[in-house]
Formats: sequence, C-alpha cells, structure tokens
Amino acid sequence: MPQRIPNIQSSYDRVAEEYACRISGELEHKPLDRLLLDAFAERVRASGPACDLGCGPGHVTRYLHERGVSATGIDLSPGMVDAARRRNPEIEFTQGDMLSLPTADASLAGIVAFYSLIHFSCPEFVAALLEMRRVLRPGGLVLLAFHIGDQPVHLDEWWGQPVSLDFEFFRTEEVTGMLLQAGFTVLESLERDPYPGVEHPSRRAYLLAEPRP
Repeated sequence: MPQRIPNIQSSYDRVAEEYACRISGELEHKPLDRLLLDAFAERVRASGPACDLGCGPGHVTRYLHERGVSATGIDLSPGMVDAARRRNPEIEFTQGDMLSLPTADASLAGIVAFYSLIHFSCPEFVAALLEMRRVLRPGGLVLLAFHIGDQPVHLDEWWGQPVSLDFEFFRTEEVTGMLLQAGFTVLESLERDPYPGVEHPSRRAYLLAEPRP
C-alpha cells in the first residue's frame, strides 16, 4: 500500500458526512453522466453483477441499482461506506482498496469508477486498472470518469476539515494509453465542459473499455 493511502482514507473519513450531503444528489444536474450510466446499465444488466469503485456515499451505485443492475459499492473510506449504507440499506457496500480489491477473479460484468482514480500517480493508476481487469469477466465493461488537465491540486483543508489530498488531472490520451497498457480495448471516449455551479470547474473525460482476450 502506498504510504499516502492512509492520509487519503482519513481525509475522506473526516469529510464523509458533508460530502454525502453535498454530492448525493449531483446526478440530477449531470445529464451526460446519467446518459452514460443508463447505457452502461443497459449493457451489463443481464450479464452479471457490477461494482461502483470509489463509491463515496453510493449515489452512482444507487442509480445503477434503480436501473436493474446488481450493483455493489467499494470505497477506501470507512466513513464513506457508513454514509452509503445509511442512505442505501438495500445495497451492499464494502470497505476496500482499489489496488487490492476484495473481489474474486472474473466475477464482475461491469465496473464504474467515477473520479475515484484521481488520487493515483500514473503507476498506481495502471495498477488499479490491472486489478479491474483481474475481477472483470471476459467481455466485461469498465466506465471511467476523470478530470482533464496537467497540474495536480493539493488540499490541506476541505469544508472546514483538515485533510491531505492531492487531486491528479490527466489527459484523455494519457488514460487511454494506461488502459491499453493494462490490457484493455477502449470502446468509447467522450469529453465535456463542466456544469457551472454544480461541480469543480474542470473539463471532464469518460472512457468505456473492455478487457482484451
């Protein structure tokens, strides 16, 4: 485990309740995100279980669940997992590390990772993708979302709480290359401008990929 992972975990534990209050309803204001999640749900619904990695308070997990997907969530932060369980008692949420998932080989039909790889360096990003490939079934799908940019952002304070977080920004072609390196084929690639007043003002990217045979 990278030495800074405990800092990420404890930082999110401190802001978990405030994060849940502020973020749980965000999909109502993000039409492209809903469209992509709808398409993902349509493709994996009949194929098997799916997992929302870095699920936070579970709003994306719930969105998939409401569309008939057998969806569960995993998050590094026990505080986030507790918040997700309280808000979605009918859905399974587990505390876990994306670099060593508590999931069996070839057990998932789909993975969603919305802004949950944003604290990883490039080598860690690839390691997380390799873990995703391990747990995906042949023909499974992974849907990634991330911030586009070149410079990381560091936070020492977030919503009145002391934290130690580095937010990494990537170029779409950079993440495409990491997916290829980890054994994926990229099926779709989209970018969009931020929704004003709804989210951090960064351009966003979405990549849909599947493991190569």
